[in-house]
Amino acid sequence: MKTTRRTSTSPSADSRPAGQGSKAGEESPNASKTLPACDGSPTTRPEFTSSPAASGTRAAAEEAKAEEGQVRSAAPVTLPAPGGSQTARTSFTSPAAVQRSGAAGAKAGEEPPGQTPAPATRPAPYGPHTAGSEGLVTPSDPVTPTARLLLPAGAPEDVWRAARQVGAGGSDVAAILGMDGHGGALRVWLEKTGQAPERHDGRLERSARRGQRLEGLVAEFFAEESGLIVLDSPGTLQHVDHPHWIANPDRLTAVPEDPDADNLGVLECKTRTWRSARIEGWDGDQPPDRPAIQAHWYLTVSGYRYAHVAGLIDDDLVWWRLERDEELCGLLADAVDRFWRNHVLAGIPPKPDGTDAATELLARLWDARPEATVEVDPVEAMLLTQRRRELKEQIAGLAHALTETENQMRAVVGDAEVATIGGKPVITWRQNGQFAHARFRQEQPQLAAEYTRQVPAIDTERLAADHPEIYRKYRARVLRVPSEG
Repeated sequence: MKTTRRTSTSPSADSRPAGQGSKAGEESPNASKTLPACDGSPTTRPEFTSSPAASGTRAAAEEAKAEEGQVRSAAPVTLPAPGGSQTARTSFTSPAAVQRSGAAGAKAGEEPPGQTPAPATRPAPYGPHTAGSEGLVTPSDPVTPTARLLLPAGAPEDVWRAARQVGAGGSDVAAILGMDGHGGALRVWLEKTGQAPERHDGRLERSARRGQRLEGLVAEFFAEESGLIVLDSPGTLQHVDHPHWIANPDRLTAVPEDPDADNLGVLECKTRTWRSARIEGWDGDQPPDRPAIQAHWYLTVSGYRYAHVAGLIDDDLVWWRLERDEELCGLLADAVDRFWRNHVLAGIPPKPDGTDAATELLARLWDARPEATVEVDPVEAMLLTQRRRELKEQIAGLAHALTETENQMRAVVGDAEVATIGGKPVITWRQNGQFAHARFRQEQPQLAAEYTRQVPAIDTERLAADHPEIYRKYRARVLRVPSEG
């Protein structure tokens, strides 16, 4: 199997949300950093001049582990709070201090002759926890430098979904930043407030099942290629000082030369087809934005120092190492805190974005009441209609300019199908587009009759007459502005 190894200290500076410039350990400029808020407005976060969490966590990692109970006492560790202040925490249970067996084979008791057994993932580095009435574990000491265990791995799906409503996870952060394309911050708000409409998409559900089942294979291949020990997912983590910061890391990693040292990392496993990988940018020197942001959010919650993003692209494995970036952690924390405070706790939905997913979400959110009216704020309505009119005028002007440019390209090609420069195609104008049915019927009526066939179609007029309510349920809601004609 072809394997590609790539390393990275942080997500690409060019592809980060605005304001995410320097890497950990680099001297930052004095300018404040900005990150787009979930409503589109920029929010300023003071520049970090040092990384107190980095030194504190490394100091904790050097402490001698307790021989009994696997509890480590560490000097207080400080992390930047969302407002720039520091929060102290005292101790944590070392997740690395667990018993580990020898190298595992392909299956227990089985070892193909002449082959090196593939490394298997190890059990999660957490002991048993007492579950509450809803399946969530009781509050406990931190099990990572900055997080406690909220829900053990393997919990029932309904309990896991309930735990997700407690806070914002890795995939939620990408959506809050407008980077997911599946409804954005509005979708997250609806989910966290229990108002998301039910949606059954067979394709997306199959894709999710595929990813879950192949996750272990990605982890196994990564262990083979990286030489690191891969540990099973611990479950749902919750930050000790910010309960609405949660994380569900796919796996954890440890260094085989010193497996009991407090030097764990996060492993994010993804599977992609080559088509989707090309669109998302899995072939670059930096990991794609969404999994990179997701992995760094797990570092923000857990307090770990590094993460890996591994992707199985058809039969190729690619992976990157991400070092903890304190500035990026702070920016992500700010975005989540603003969203949670201004929208989830306040009960105010964020503004929808411009994706098709958001349009579909809004269409499914309410059942329109026939002939119902609502009085709206006149200033807001005026601003929105004016903005819409301006945008439509810009679109019309750009559409005319685009057609003009394309017509000039057609004139360049003339009666040829391909225009080249140095033998390389630069413009094609082939006769392979949509078939002109109406013109064909008009100019070739006999031939059109010979090749006309009946196809099944829903008689919508009869359905509307016999079942008006059902017919209305499946009609799209059309947005119009009467004042514009």
